[in-house]
Amino acid sequence: MDICVEVSTSQIVTPTPTIPLRLDDVAQFVSLQANDINEGEFDGNLEGDEVDEEFATLDENLIVIEEDGDDDLVFASAPIVEFNKVAESKPDTVTYKCGRSPSPCNWRLRATRKDPYSQAFTIVTYKGPHDSSCVGDMVPRDHFNLKRAFISHLIRNYVEGDWGYKVMSVVEVILDKFGYKISYAKAWNAKQRAIGDIFGDWDASYEMLPRFMQGLKESNPGTVVQWSTTPIGNSNVHTFKRVFWAFKPCIEGFEHCRPVLTIDGTHLYGKFKGTILTAMSIDANNQIFPVAFAIVESENNESWSWFMACIRLFVTKRSGLCVISDRHAGIMNAMSEVGSGWEEPHAFHRICIRHLASNVNTRYRNVKVKNMFGSTAMQFQEKKFDIGFARLGEMDRDAQHYVADVGIEKWSICHDGGHRYGILTTNLAEAFNNVLKGARFLPITALVQCIFFRVNAYFVERREEARKRLLQGQHYSSKITHLLEENCKKGAYHKVVSFDHVGGLYQVTTRRGSRNVSRGSHLHTVDLSKRTCTCNKFQTYKYPCSHVYAVCKKMKLNASQFVEISYTTGEHLASYASKFHPLKDEAYWGHYNGPRIVCDEGKRRGKGSMEYCLQPGPVNPEVLTQQETHRSKAIWDRDDKGSLRCRSHLAMHKGFLVSDRVVDFIRESQFYFIHRVVGLKFNVDFITALVERWRPETHTFHLTVGEATVTLQDVQVLLGLRIRGDVVTGSAACNWRPLIYELLGQTPGEEDLKGASLRIGWLTENFSGLPEQANEQVLHQYVRAYLLILMATVMFPDKSGNDIQVVYLPLLRDLDAIDDFSWGSAVLATLYRNLCRWLSVHHRRPQGTTITTLLGYRDALDNMRPDQFVWQPYPQAIFSFLPEACYNDSGEWCVVSPMICFDIVEWHLPNRVARQFGWKQNIPEPADTEPKLHKMDKRGAHSRNWAEYHSAYLAMWFRRYQFRFIGVEDNSDMGYNDPYMVWYRDRTRRFISPTFQQAYQAPLGATAYLAHGFAEVHRTCNTEIQAMPQEVPPHYRNIMSNIRDNTSQSLEHVGYSHLLQQFHQPTQETQVEEQHEERGDGSTMQESTAEDDETLQVFRRRSRRTNTSMSPINEQGNPEPSKAKKIWSRLRGKKKT
Repeated sequence: MDICVEVSTSQIVTPTPTIPLRLDDVAQFVSLQANDINEGEFDGNLEGDEVDEEFATLDENLIVIEEDGDDDLVFASAPIVEFNKVAESKPDTVTYKCGRSPSPCNWRLRATRKDPYSQAFTIVTYKGPHDSSCVGDMVPRDHFNLKRAFISHLIRNYVEGDWGYKVMSVVEVILDKFGYKISYAKAWNAKQRAIGDIFGDWDASYEMLPRFMQGLKESNPGTVVQWSTTPIGNSNVHTFKRVFWAFKPCIEGFEHCRPVLTIDGTHLYGKFKGTILTAMSIDANNQIFPVAFAIVESENNESWSWFMACIRLFVTKRSGLCVISDRHAGIMNAMSEVGSGWEEPHAFHRICIRHLASNVNTRYRNVKVKNMFGSTAMQFQEKKFDIGFARLGEMDRDAQHYVADVGIEKWSICHDGGHRYGILTTNLAEAFNNVLKGARFLPITALVQCIFFRVNAYFVERREEARKRLLQGQHYSSKITHLLEENCKKGAYHKVVSFDHVGGLYQVTTRRGSRNVSRGSHLHTVDLSKRTCTCNKFQTYKYPCSHVYAVCKKMKLNASQFVEISYTTGEHLASYASKFHPLKDEAYWGHYNGPRIVCDEGKRRGKGSMEYCLQPGPVNPEVLTQQETHRSKAIWDRDDKGSLRCRSHLAMHKGFLVSDRVVDFIRESQFYFIHRVVGLKFNVDFITALVERWRPETHTFHLTVGEATVTLQDVQVLLGLRIRGDVVTGSAACNWRPLIYELLGQTPGEEDLKGASLRIGWLTENFSGLPEQANEQVLHQYVRAYLLILMATVMFPDKSGNDIQVVYLPLLRDLDAIDDFSWGSAVLATLYRNLCRWLSVHHRRPQGTTITTLLGYRDALDNMRPDQFVWQPYPQAIFSFLPEACYNDSGEWCVVSPMICFDIVEWHLPNRVARQFGWKQNIPEPADTEPKLHKMDKRGAHSRNWAEYHSAYLAMWFRRYQFRFIGVEDNSDMGYNDPYMVWYRDRTRRFISPTFQQAYQAPLGATAYLAHGFAEVHRTCNTEIQAMPQEVPPHYRNIMSNIRDNTSQSLEHVGYSHLLQQFHQPTQETQVEEQHEERGDGSTMQESTAEDDETLQVFRRRSRRTNTSMSPINEQGNPEPSKAKKIWSRLRGKKKT
């Protein structure tokens, strides 16, 4: 039996309870215990009159909490039998008790029907709530009650507080609360239901929108609304397609803004697909000014043309408008359409420099080319533009032609003609899209309502700012005033020579000034009559540059006359002077006579669809500032280069003999553990998946559970390398050939030593083994040679692969002092440097590997749970079993310090991974890993003294104890809502695999595994078909052929047909089989006996297990018969005529 309990809110002592109400756990579906009803407390116990309440049977088997009238709350339960069992059941009486087994709690509920003619029951006894242990035991075992209705009520407060509440956050909340991980589909649907409960039904919202728009126009006359719908047959029902609207205050205020529009589109995230188009301008204070909006089916030629036509027809007729956008084909067509009013000279189309730079980087995969283009585009002077454009051509001629074909005037500031007022990007429109980010999750009517109220709030705030400045007598807006003051100060240092006072022609010579902001001594020509300056900033911004201010000061002119009126405080106030009016109550809206508008079912997202709903992050880019050039960005954009190319130096150790005397010497140093790890195998795909989560901005791996990294603790515990000691650095200026002879006893040839690079092969050829009668000096030479090999192949590998930098050799002069160096910090610095560099370099995929395993590892890391990560792999007890060399520098493990290895300087930041040391992780301070250091190397610095060059960092290293990080011990698990995790989730790249951009499906790794399994079945069938003798019954061959063909079709359907290409080439076995078939023996087949059929069944089972594509070769060099052939050879005697 399901029940509904009506409880008058007056009976609960709490300040004016209102929806929403958050349930504490599933067991409270009857207990009515709520932890939070607007900060009120309810103990869950009903006594006296409170018990005497009615409830009735419900048809809905879901938990529902909704408002009933003005004062009552209706609580509807899930089926009670899921958590309780019936202790007594009579026509007029029912009693429930706790259903937990084997030890139920004291929960009990008894209800009676007082009126025999009524279906309502009255609670007469209630003892609750359930013990907290009841739900914890039941829900993970039987999750039937974790339905989307219950989940939607559980997360209602979260969704109401944050409309953009992430779906994965819902999953984590349920996991954290009940220990059960629900599917993404269920979480997505639960969130949509919660939004629907709060803001109205998704489907009904489309029907409501025309009435709301009518009420909006009635309250705010002059507001423009235009519809585009599709009628359904001859009925009065239309399918929604598009809606355009512009508020009257925005239309009137735009006339006082600069003639610039930035347009952009962004996706809707709710239950229905769609795109919201926005047009923004800029006010007198350089701030966003909203102009017009539209909700359309998608960004396409028709929708953009319709949107731009609505703006031209209903919003503004201003001529000379400049429209800034990206290069979407729909926008390009709309702006060039003849007769649209957007072609030149009625309007001027300009391209967002940031978008075009991103296109250049995507097309030519070169960040330096991208940066050079961006620098060139922002040059104000033509001579500087020409220099930058020429350099761009030198770097990549194709890129130069590409941007030239776009149209130089569309992206170059100095060729713009002053139409774009110095606005470089579409950030105005995109910034407003971010303001609407949460609203894009709402039903369509709620979305429009949200835009209305937010734009109104924006107008009220800006209007008050402008009014205050006007009352204060300020002639210009605050930001423009600051810019003018800066130009005025700068112009005070310039020298002015008059050439035509009447014509307003002057020459200005710039000077350094007290701030040393430029080199000075530049000549510029100012023509006041034409309002031009050769610096081009006067024409671009339409207010005086520093050179104009210098002229005005010398000639006693008022510079204000050269400031465009759109910058004045009066125009600023006029932009926001028109006011919004409150909406009337819905009961007072006029009668709507238009068609009934319904949603487009084709735009409904599928059940559990994640299209546009799951964003990889970061939401807040303040930490991951290099995301645009990070490897994860390319992977998400489907530009996956596969596994990294990992070089192995194992071949250099093959055949190389290390004498026992050398090993004994090494054993006494800190390099013995390095000697032991030589030959260690590694998983390339897993390393690649992990490296893809490395962030150069923080020197940590960004995992779903938080930040983690390789620390100095890991280096010492695993490799036994010292942390305390002198820095591994020195001078690169040296005559290396005599030094090598002095310390190694041999001189390399010309081809073996180039600069400071020594061929490792020369070391392995000349220092393998050790002469039996070698003296102490020779022993030391062999030890140094072996240490150089270890450094080149294990400790400090580089991309050369076959060379070692002999800059390390001077540090090995005194072998008794090699332990005085901090080799551990040098190794970690090298690792950090390589990780940072790998992420921006496109490596080839290793030969013989596939992307399948890599995708599996990516999925595993994308879906990692907190219990799958071990934060402290080195328990205190383990140190009693380790040599002292593995922990004697434990005081150095938590220093926040630069780590140095000659040209390499990288920061060690243990404060970001406090949990790895058993401490509580708080929100870390902003990290600065100095990206400029990542670009530094030994190239072009053959004579540099790195110790002097990095002297500032060396000083920090020697003062590292002053910057030790010491946290608060806390080994407890970090909850989902911990302040650090809340902060971290908005600032991390949570997902690497791009599969979540598509509709919900099994993880890509699983799909790939299944595809390879199908390919294996296809290959096996193909092999056995080729191995079958001619006398095999045709129907058996047909069975195998059907299986092979079905797997082939399945692989083509899921896009993995390329896995079959490796089977198209004939193998040696198939060639031999073809020769066998050509011979023939003229035999015929008879009907098989029952014994034959049994044998054939054995063959079929064995063929499914066969996984070799080529038969083994026997001693005579001929192919061995396959398993299938051997079976069929036994049948030949029975089946021949």
